[in-house]
Amino acid sequence: MNRAGRLTVLALVSSAAASGPARGQQIDYQSFQSLFGEPVSKWVTGIPQRVGEVAANITIITADEIRQSGSRSIPQIVSRVPGLDIFQDSLTSFDVGVRGYQTAFQPRLLVLIDGRQVFIDDYSRTIWDNLPVNIDDIRQIEVVKGAASALSGPNAAGGVINIVTYSPLYDDNNVASASVGNLHQVIGDATATVRGKWGGAKISAGGLSASAFNTPREAGDVDPIAPRHSYLAARSVLQITPDVQATADANYSASRAMTADPTDFGTTGNQYTATYSVGFGVNWQTPIGLITNSTYYNHTVVQLFETTSGGNGTSGGLPYTFHTDLLVSRLQDQFKIGADHTARITLEYRFKTFSNDGVQLVDQDPAISQSGIAIGGAWIWRISDRWSWTNAARLDHTQLHQTGTIFPGAFFNPAAYDQTVNAFSANSDLIFNATEKDTFRAGYGRGIQLPSLLNLGWDITQNFGTNGPADYEANPKLKPTIVEDYSVDYARKLEFLNSHLKLSVYYELNRDITVAAIGTNAFVLVDGVPTPVVLTENVGNSAGWGGEIQLKGSAPSGFRWDASYSYARVADQGIVKSTVDYQGSAPQHHVRVIVGYTRDSWEFDVAAHAVSGTNMLRSLDGGSTQSTFPVRGYTSVSGRIGYRITPNMTAALSGTNLSQSVTRQSPFPAIRRLLLASLTAKF
Repeated sequence: MNRAGRLTVLALVSSAAASGPARGQQIDYQSFQSLFGEPVSKWVTGIPQRVGEVAANITIITADEIRQSGSRSIPQIVSRVPGLDIFQDSLTSFDVGVRGYQTAFQPRLLVLIDGRQVFIDDYSRTIWDNLPVNIDDIRQIEVVKGAASALSGPNAAGGVINIVTYSPLYDDNNVASASVGNLHQVIGDATATVRGKWGGAKISAGGLSASAFNTPREAGDVDPIAPRHSYLAARSVLQITPDVQATADANYSASRAMTADPTDFGTTGNQYTATYSVGFGVNWQTPIGLITNSTYYNHTVVQLFETTSGGNGTSGGLPYTFHTDLLVSRLQDQFKIGADHTARITLEYRFKTFSNDGVQLVDQDPAISQSGIAIGGAWIWRISDRWSWTNAARLDHTQLHQTGTIFPGAFFNPAAYDQTVNAFSANSDLIFNATEKDTFRAGYGRGIQLPSLLNLGWDITQNFGTNGPADYEANPKLKPTIVEDYSVDYARKLEFLNSHLKLSVYYELNRDITVAAIGTNAFVLVDGVPTPVVLTENVGNSAGWGGEIQLKGSAPSGFRWDASYSYARVADQGIVKSTVDYQGSAPQHHVRVIVGYTRDSWEFDVAAHAVSGTNMLRSLDGGSTQSTFPVRGYTSVSGRIGYRITPNMTAALSGTNLSQSVTRQSPFPAIRRLLLASLTAKF
């Protein structure tokens, strides 16, 4: 599409977003993708945009690419994005690092499903094996690298992953799949959709059952439990009038798996998770803009076992049970000012609660609540047919309170929990369309990583390892971690190669990084015995820099390719190196080569990764002393062969870690080769 045509389309889209019917809020992705000839996103501006015109470093993984990956795991699917690194510590447990900042229980990457947060505020993390989504019901996965808190809210400090499912208003997605594989894998998923003049509704359900990896592990690691997962999710959109839509969502998900534990114990734990969520929303087109409200409530219960067991996949020892609640209500108005300006004003309320149950040496029942109000705004200025400038700002005001009972001798008294924090985030991106083939983007982001609820309100007094009793206390006076990043991107369309070339460079500074537990010189009396205090603390800063280069394309003959290289360098300051060690955890080099071929009813795809070594911290004996654990660089190969039996039925064979039977990716237990046979039917 030439520039004149593109500007005409954008003008029509912008006009529809500002003055058209409310159904513009639930956009028809397929129509816009066909119109633009490439995937579209409304993540930043609220209106459909080509990937190359979005004011962020964004990659969209399409439904075709999800299918061609052969994976039923979202972390494995997003590993094809340059700048993301994953490590796997059990069959279903993963963590995703962004541009070198890799850790278990990743706190810097905000994860959403259709704009609703599935990131959990207990440890500040995403439990990937517990997501209530059918892989076959995902239209696209939007991956944004760089601070984006002003656009998405707290904890989008390093990036955002938004999983966009098919809309029941526009898409007749009726699909079912069944898979079996080695390690007794049995996986089943299904989605059913109904549509009418009234709107649309869909329901998805599925589950997984398998045996645990049986690979070498360290002395402090648990015997891994056999993974399980089940979910039920429903979503509906009602077209009440041409100008008013109502939406409703409800889902339940439960899982269990072995997972890496990033606290100072640094071992592994068996984890049981259950999440319930309900939500509703209204989209109303008015003379003063498109007014939307989205409200949802998440309740999550996590039970984590820290210690080793006698075998048979069960875990003994002292469990912790975390209860986390999140209520979010967002009111937004998006409107046009003249022909060249689009603005958005947002008011948001958040309420969180956290409590932990566990066997303790003293009688206590700690629990906290945190409420917050945020006001934000965004302004998109189309300066000319070549230049556009997007700015966003957000101010979060949060209040913390102790709502449970801590023991009288605790290091922090109840009054210390009455804390107020104000945090400011911002984004500014300038895009220059130099020619029909060349696009430049320069961006700045200031992101906010709020302390996790566990780090603000955890208090537990127990014996751990061989070091005797200790009083592990959270710190209600923690500061947010501030992330500032500067980035430049260049994209060029290479018509002679049927490809797109993308280059990115970045610099990132992180201030007031938090450590979950660090020893102090303080003591408290526990049953009359002086007991050392271990606190959560802000310990220092860290800087990262690097870049990515990617060549991606396809040919009329059926071949497709995606080759990339990413470089990430991290320099920790002060005691960040010895307590967190982002510097050692970052794989500096990551090469990806993805090749596919489609011919008639057949699809063939192979993906190869070469990742340089790391030196992450972890405990090797189940105690509280951490050591550097070197992990050599490794290669990994995955593949898929698919055959379309009928226009609506496909059989496939896929596998991961095909180049070796066992691979050590991290200091935690090695992973196994996995094979899967699948049958997918659409109705």
